[in-house]
Amino acid sequence: MLVDLHVHLRGTLVRETVLFLAERNAVAIPKAILADARYGWHDFTTFLRAYDLVTSVVQSATDLEVITTSYLKRCAELGGGYVEFMLSPPDLARTGVPFPDQLKALGAAADRAAEEWGVRSRLIATAVRHLGPGAAVEAARMATSIQSDMLVGFGLTGDEHQHDVGEFAEAFRIARGEGLRATAHAGEHRPADTVIEAIETLGLDRVGHGIRAVESPDVMRQLAEARIPLEVCLGSNLALSLYRSVAEHPVGRLADAGCTIVLGTDDPGFFGTDLAKEHALALEAHPSLGIETVSANAIAAAFCDEHTKGVLAHLLESNLRRNS
Repeated sequence: MLVDLHVHLRGTLVRETVLFLAERNAVAIPKAILADARYGWHDFTTFLRAYDLVTSVVQSATDLEVITTSYLKRCAELGGGYVEFMLSPPDLARTGVPFPDQLKALGAAADRAAEEWGVRSRLIATAVRHLGPGAAVEAARMATSIQSDMLVGFGLTGDEHQHDVGEFAEAFRIARGEGLRATAHAGEHRPADTVIEAIETLGLDRVGHGIRAVESPDVMRQLAEARIPLEVCLGSNLALSLYRSVAEHPVGRLADAGCTIVLGTDDPGFFGTDLAKEHALALEAHPSLGIETVSANAIAAAFCDEHTKGVLAHLLESNLRRNS
């Protein structure tokens, strides 16, 4: 039973759905972009531009329900049991889809997936770092304006090189004040010390990526002692050329240092990955990172309620017994 704790909802778009939604919503995307396997991106900066362009085809609550349902079905077919999606509430609000409607769409998809395929899901509302602290506060206020069992966390995504992490402390204070758990991208593109800075400044329960913690034994020790899970996305890291191969990827060294490793697909529609591939890469990187360990870590680290964690733990145990 596999768990995806780091996946951007709009980043799950597969090419067929992009084409379908582009036509339905009359969104013009250059043919050269659509013809390219990577939508024309070649580094992180151009990836962000391609991401904004391609995901602009998502313009309604109905579109959200379509792509959420599609990803959850694909996860179930691969043995997935639980997903925590990331989505920035203001993005679609600016196109006329209020956040309550976004949540309703995700809830409908989640209910169908749980009933038909046995895969459960929740939402982490996010702020986008390169849009600045004002936009982050807007995202936090929007996220806390409604109570929903679907909404369990608040996160920070985007370009780590933009803005000091302290500028986002107010947004996280608002979100955590209303009971949302906290995660943020850190230590993907910037040095190890920024991981600890983000944890301490934003009050994080988990860290998105965090892989550059490997550059500091002291940071790895602090992460291991605090048992702060790292949401590692190997396929993404390799696609973005942060590391040339699985052998060079630091996840094995992080595991050896006692860090808690969970997995995510990040933007699977852009990076050509899925949850099964991520687990295969993790096991290739280190023999201790099998499904039993990683999925148990992920269930413990999930932001959902304790009852759901109990259901997931039972599913994992049953799955392991069947495959033993």
